[in-house]
Amino acid sequence: MPSPYHMLDYIHEGPKALALTLEANEDRIEEIAELVKKGSLERIILTGIGSSYTSSVMSGPLFVCHSPAPVHVVEASEFQNLPARLVNERTMVVAISRSGERGAVTNAVKEAAQNGACAVVVTGVADSSISKQARFILVTGEGPEITFPKTKSVVACTGVLMRLALALADANDASAGKRLLELKSMPAVMERTFDHIESDLSKLIPAIEGLELVAIVGTGSNYGVALEAALKLQEASQVPTYGGRTSALLNGPIAAVNAKWLVVALVTNQDKDVSEKVLRISRQLQARTLCVIEPGLSIGEKPDHCLTLPAMVDGFLAALVYLLPMQLLAYYRTVARGLNPDAPAAMNIILQAILPPGREEPELRKGLG
Repeated sequence: MPSPYHMLDYIHEGPKALALTLEANEDRIEEIAELVKKGSLERIILTGIGSSYTSSVMSGPLFVCHSPAPVHVVEASEFQNLPARLVNERTMVVAISRSGERGAVTNAVKEAAQNGACAVVVTGVADSSISKQARFILVTGEGPEITFPKTKSVVACTGVLMRLALALADANDASAGKRLLELKSMPAVMERTFDHIESDLSKLIPAIEGLELVAIVGTGSNYGVALEAALKLQEASQVPTYGGRTSALLNGPIAAVNAKWLVVALVTNQDKDVSEKVLRISRQLQARTLCVIEPGLSIGEKPDHCLTLPAMVDGFLAALVYLLPMQLLAYYRTVARGLNPDAPAAMNIILQAILPPGREEPELRKGLG
């Protein structure tokens, strides 16, 4: 039976959006990478706001691992506070804005260009305001997305950023070559993930429906997933949510956890020990627990609920897979509350606050929404 809401359809279109985006931007990514490899740039700054920022955080570890220049991830509203010595002709600013209309991001690109920086824009709209100010434009291939909580475009933005990060690697870096092959095969892995976990996830919703607060934690690229998942849950389901690093939950936030909480741990082999500690303390505080784990990983501290992914993936690419159950969680949790996930109650108020006067979301501007 078809979904009554666009959001679920868009979540399932994520793998196709990723494949189309990677294919369409290959030549331009190589052109950008060659400019960086010439050595004239001293730093790369990734910037965005909302889901565009979380895409930067998800891909950030891969940039740090493979870029010949230091990489900084800066939330767009903080960009204006960067000192002039960090934004100049020896800086590349990679700005992400799916709509290309968000004021904080367009302002960051404008400031970067005025200071002589090389501006690279990742956007879903080639003729957007932000695109007019950029030296390079990477257009994502997700197509129209008329829901307020974005899902497939987050996958597309994250994937193209990861591809750019790998393009910056040294030609003799075997790990980068291996990761590139895995990134190109990721759409198929993502499809398998839907088949493997969606039924189980939808069935656990009644068990967590009455919980009033959610904490989602991860490390590495999954730290960005935790931030993005918290954003989507709050946008769509109106459930107060904390997103952060796994270890950071133990330094303050855990003190507020009680029987009204659901604690979600995105677990990999690299953060297994600290994740088990989080799960153990959360259960001692009577919270319900859910973990998403890679196959073959044994958790000593058994959670109340567990979703096992169908395939192991490289830790630097893991966000693309761990993101899917979190998007589905946001969708099914919202529908269970009797809410419309496509158009949250506060959508219009929020859009008026974050868009400059006279600008609209692209689908609304083109009459698609």
